[in-house]
Amino acid sequence: MKRNRAGTAGTSALVVMLLYWGVACGDRPAPARSNDTASPTLPPPPPPDSAPAIVESPWDANVGPVLLVVGENGSQGSVVLPFVAPDAALDTTHLDAAPYQGTQFDLLSNGRVVAKASLSAVLATDIPDDCSAWPRVQLTAGSDTLSREWVVAFEAGRVTPIAFDSLAGLPSRDSSQLAIQLARVASSVPGDTVPELKGIPYQVRRAYRFTISPGVEGVLAEVLRTLNQEANPKQEHILLIAERDSTDGGRFRTAYSERTSGGEEMLETSELLTVARVGASGRVTLVIARYLGDGVVYSLLERTAPHEWRLRWSSPYAGC
Repeated sequence: MKRNRAGTAGTSALVVMLLYWGVACGDRPAPARSNDTASPTLPPPPPPDSAPAIVESPWDANVGPVLLVVGENGSQGSVVLPFVAPDAALDTTHLDAAPYQGTQFDLLSNGRVVAKASLSAVLATDIPDDCSAWPRVQLTAGSDTLSREWVVAFEAGRVTPIAFDSLAGLPSRDSSQLAIQLARVASSVPGDTVPELKGIPYQVRRAYRFTISPGVEGVLAEVLRTLNQEANPKQEHILLIAERDSTDGGRFRTAYSERTSGGEEMLETSELLTVARVGASGRVTLVIARYLGDGVVYSLLERTAPHEWRLRWSSPYAGC
């Protein structure tokens, strides 16, 4: 079943690991009421596949015109067009990546620019009729061979990547202690609306740690509670950003959270693709992929102040 959505929900199942780290984000306003007594005559709408579904996008133009995500190999990628409405159906939307041919991109992988390449061609996209996808493109980097090491790419010179760690790399004692701290932070997140899950401990499925500024540390984590009832299993998923600094005595505090609940097959799992500083301001921004079934939504989460983050932008759902 295909799902189109704006912003936040969805997950595919991964193995839940209790206290263990797994491997290593604007509503459109309602139309204003008119005081006119007569309705204006409007032109007929265009055919549904004749133009992109364009909205005033919350995309941050400072990161460049588009987002590239690695494809089947390092010389191919998918162009995510940020000005397509987040609730658009991609299979009935005209998606044109041709205007970006010749654009130079920085290809990023965990804190590094691993290559520079230009968008040299738009490739044919062969997908099932009941699926949707972003345009596929060819990348060229002169005489260099592009490996699949890169994850996402932005127009050259737009962002400065920040390294992050999967906490699976920490010694087990340290990772367990940190997992306990994040589970404690998750238990204080407001909006607990599933009575059956109250009292069930939180479990950290995966998390990523990064440095915001000297002495200030951030963590993006997925935290779960699960009730394994055979007839009616329930699960709750919290996407959490927490921060700590030297003035907090080493304690993490909630900076951003999203809470969803439902059956296991209906909840998302999120992967951190990159952490970067954007533009002259150096604002820290996360790019995450939210997976649900065979599809994905991409989101930008940005830091607006100490211990404050917001969901800046989300793409439409692409997949089956």
